[in-house]
Amino acid sequence: MTKKILTGIKPTWNWMHMWNYFGALKPLFDMASEKNNDVYVFLPDFHSLTSVHDWETLRNNRIRLLKEFFALMPEKSNITVFEQSKINNLNNINWILNSVTPYSMMLRAHSFKDSQNKNSEINMAVFNYPILMAADIISYDFDIVPVGKDQKQHLEFARDIAGNFNKTYKCDIFKLPEAKINEELMIIPWTDWRKMSKSYDNFIWIFDTPKQIKKKIMSIKTWSEDMSEALDTTDCNVFSLIKLFASIDKQNEIAEKYKKPDFWYGHAKLELLDIVLEYFKEAREKYESYENNMDFIYDKLEKWNAKMNKIADEKYEKLLKITWLK
Repeated sequence: MTKKILTGIKPTWNWMHMWNYFGALKPLFDMASEKNNDVYVFLPDFHSLTSVHDWETLRNNRIRLLKEFFALMPEKSNITVFEQSKINNLNNINWILNSVTPYSMMLRAHSFKDSQNKNSEINMAVFNYPILMAADIISYDFDIVPVGKDQKQHLEFARDIAGNFNKTYKCDIFKLPEAKINEELMIIPWTDWRKMSKSYDNFIWIFDTPKQIKKKIMSIKTWSEDMSEALDTTDCNVFSLIKLFASIDKQNEIAEKYKKPDFWYGHAKLELLDIVLEYFKEAREKYESYENNMDFIYDKLEKWNAKMNKIADEKYEKLLKITWLK
């Protein structure tokens, strides 16, 4: 039986660094490669309005995100990409869901509490964020929603809101999706020993120029070199990154080089650079092709937005009948 799987990628900043890829995208692509999985990825651009109020910033981030995601997405995979703001009846469904969502539930929302802790004025989009998220999830009868532990509450709220509606109107129109939480997330090393952070700039961006990537790789923190001793692969940031990208044979080949007295961290970093550039070569070529021509992306989005609109329209028509609005 085919499973429908949903995830979202928020276009609020330039997203595609290598830690995002291995922590989120590659697992998603792996799921999409499985025969009985249909994966859906949506761009929650309405949600972006809770924090981004500059149209040019949002537009540029959205375009960059689309180019990056389509460049990385395998060409033959069961993935549908659609835009939240292009679903005509989404906010109508959202309003209906508001009518069965307790105020007390929203007061428990992490997004609301986080905004309170920042002592900033809270807009209603932040307060109602979980309800729109529920509409995103339950309007299309998805079976599974992969979430991190910090996002689990959104899925729980979606299930609660769907359950509230079904109970209130004595129906089963909304499917209650299951969360997929990866308890064993891949441990991905940073370029230094600090926590991954934009302020530390310890990311490696996938679509930077080769020169920029080389500069970042050559700045990876390593232990002080003792030229008289062989390097150790077991506690080396560089080799940990090599293992993410390289085949087992390539890993073994480089591990043998680590044992040689004339092989230093600088050599290991150059090995990593070659592997990284080769690993993302096809994606980077596709990204370049989208720089001046996004027709392929827009054609796909138009087709997939129409597909998702059809599903949401049918759901909305049923809701109108159930709520006696039609």
